[in-house]
Amino acid sequence: MKRALFLYHAWDNHAALVGAILDEHHIAYDTIDIEKEPISDLSGYAAVIAFGGYQNLYERARYPYFIQEEKQIRLMVENDIPYLGICLGSQLLANALGGQTRPHTLTEIGFVNVQFTHEGKHDPLFVGLPGWQRVFNWHEDTFDLPSGAIRLATNDATENQAFRYGQRAYGLQYHIELDEHTLDTWLHHPSTKGQLLSELGEDEYTALEKTYLREFELYHEHTRILMNNFLRISNLL
Repeated sequence: MKRALFLYHAWDNHAALVGAILDEHHIAYDTIDIEKEPISDLSGYAAVIAFGGYQNLYERARYPYFIQEEKQIRLMVENDIPYLGICLGSQLLANALGGQTRPHTLTEIGFVNVQFTHEGKHDPLFVGLPGWQRVFNWHEDTFDLPSGAIRLATNDATENQAFRYGQRAYGLQYHIELDEHTLDTWLHHPSTKGQLLSELGEDEYTALEKTYLREFELYHEHTRILMNNFLRISNLL
């Protein structure tokens, strides 16, 4: 049976909606917590999905495990194993291929639209979407595209919102995986609530708290379209 591999980087950013979509299609997957164990064997995996995290990739002394992970990502690309990097996962892909992750000039938080480039509008990952996608962002870093990469999505806040390298390696600076439990945790757990309040301010934080369930209808619709496309690209559907 073909399987997917999920790479986790933080306790509060797991598969959520993405995992539910694979469950609905009866697609099996394994998980690796990168902070606790290395990626040892890629054989047997039809696709790899790397999720977000709190880490800054330019602080290598604090997070040495990223050296091994980026080596494995290069092997995935060389062996044409479909890869989908979400938030930190996109930065890892960019870094692994020679791009550079660096501090952004701002912290981008909340539900936003990203616009597809000409190439993005014709990319199989975005088939069925209306030339743009409703996404959720929470990042303070950004990255330069690796040489040979193709920008697929952008917005006024962050130039490189999505890109493709080769035929089947994708990086999304934004989150597509959030469900009610995940975002509720981010909003209300002591380890993350303070960060959001500090960055957004009381009014914007309260507005997000009141509106996120309404946002989920379109957000989840767009995620399902993208994920079904990625599963087809991976020959899992």
